[in-house]
Amino acid sequence: MDYEMPPDERKQGFAILASTSVSYFVENFIRTAPSALMPILIEELGLTHGLGGLLVSSYFFLYALMQVPSGVLSDALGPRRTILGFTVFTIVGVFIFYLGHRLEILLVAQLLIGLGTSVFYINAVKIVSTWFSSGRRASAIGVLSATSGLGNFFAYIGFPLAMRLAWGWRGLYLLCSLLLVASFAANLFILRDRPHSEELDVPRRSPSIGRSFVRVIGERRMYPYLLGFVFSSFSWVFMSWLPQFLVDTRGFSYIDAGLVSSVATIMGIPGCILIGLISDHLKRRKLPLVAFSLAYTCLLAGFLALPGWMPLPLFAAVAACIGFSVSLWVLSFSMVPETLPPDMAGMGLGLLNGIGNLAFSLVAPVYGFLVDSSGSYLTSNAMLILGGVLMTVVYALFTRETYGGVGEP
Repeated sequence: MDYEMPPDERKQGFAILASTSVSYFVENFIRTAPSALMPILIEELGLTHGLGGLLVSSYFFLYALMQVPSGVLSDALGPRRTILGFTVFTIVGVFIFYLGHRLEILLVAQLLIGLGTSVFYINAVKIVSTWFSSGRRASAIGVLSATSGLGNFFAYIGFPLAMRLAWGWRGLYLLCSLLLVASFAANLFILRDRPHSEELDVPRRSPSIGRSFVRVIGERRMYPYLLGFVFSSFSWVFMSWLPQFLVDTRGFSYIDAGLVSSVATIMGIPGCILIGLISDHLKRRKLPLVAFSLAYTCLLAGFLALPGWMPLPLFAAVAACIGFSVSLWVLSFSMVPETLPPDMAGMGLGLLNGIGNLAFSLVAPVYGFLVDSSGSYLTSNAMLILGGVLMTVVYALFTRETYGGVGEP
């Protein structure tokens, strides 16, 4: 949508961006909570590293599987209805997690939360893409995506502070759960699928999931993005295990480990925004995608080589650079709609997000099991570095420039 919108519709677009951003902040706080709490939950529940990884990744089991259907639901019901309907599952899940005191209960809660949040990002991207022109689209999606870093930051720094202040982790978790309910109410009144009032929230005929899936799979232009996003998910594994890694191998306290992890995640905010702005300014997608992929891989290797006696600010500084550069993933969500025809974009985004999260859900517990079996993090971290190398190679050699694309085959 590249025409000049009336002022009232521009205001509505920014209101939608603000509302979805608040929701995405809360969802990422909730998603990151088990990772930020891993040192506490391992001790509180007597978990092994492998079971700790399973608890973190269980969120992504249904989340990943729902990505393909979420694109179809978006096309059939509209993004607004899809977001609102599934948020109910999220609300139920977070209160079960808050009340849970056994691993089995927390796993059930994680599955429900994963199911509920599974449709949000793809549908939010579709709404935001509709309300912003191509010259502002990557920047708007960058703002939305940046709130993921803010949610992660508050989880990593908030839970250690809550423990120190004797609130306990459940008090902070409850507070954010109530914010989720408030954001649901806001979305109910603010979200609109499209700018034209006469077309708002009109149900559409549901396309065949199988047929839509086959069409997207048949698009070979998607393959580099899918494979690159699989390797990109290894960076999420690093972020998820970072607090426990620092506690186990560098002798960090829970507070210090949370500080370094929170710095890494907070830099995802300017990372998502600025990488989107850089891409829009350069009018290129591939160059920043490859450049930041290479930067992330080099920084990751350097961070993992830092000895424990190095000063805390150095760990925080390198982690901050990693958090910034790993925000390159936001470009993939601009490039797919610029690659596929409009009627395939929802399915394409769903498949991209699904395969990345499925890869994470498999790799995160493998990382923990390798730590348990080997007694060290050496093999696990080598796996993460290899993922970064392969991601860079795939993006550099096999992706094509998409800026300005209108999704024409």
